[in-house]
Amino acid sequence: MPPNRKQPERTQRAAQFLAASELVRRNYVVSLTTANRTPDAGLTVRTQTGAQFRVDVKGLSTTDEWLIAPRQTRPSRFYILVRVDDTRDQDRFFILPQSDVHRLLQECKDSRPADSTRAIPILYLEIFEDKWELLPPAQTI
Repeated sequence: MPPNRKQPERTQRAAQFLAASELVRRNYVVSLTTANRTPDAGLTVRTQTGAQFRVDVKGLSTTDEWLIAPRQTRPSRFYILVRVDDTRDQDRFFILPQSDVHRLLQECKDSRPADSTRAIPILYLEIFEDKWELLPPAQTI
């Protein structure tokens, strides 16, 4: 069933589950977090060796610009941006370390000084599409 494009919270929830399932498929252990317990990440992820990191998941279905608020820098924070499409085989995943998100936000701000939004267009993200290897290795048992 296609996402309801008039309900962004459904798109966001779909993006979280899609990202979590892709991580599990890649042998990570994934926990969905709640906003009141971990407001800075949608997923807590653990490798098979016990290393832990957090993932902030952002989902879109109707536009091609992600609005992202800068967060306190943490070396163990990653972003998975999910373009949720009408069919599962057309969903797109962009995997970025937090440092790259901050760099891209600054580049976008510099290239559009009159625009006060904190948005990253999909054009800036294409080099990060399906770059799962940017995450800490799962190191399967």
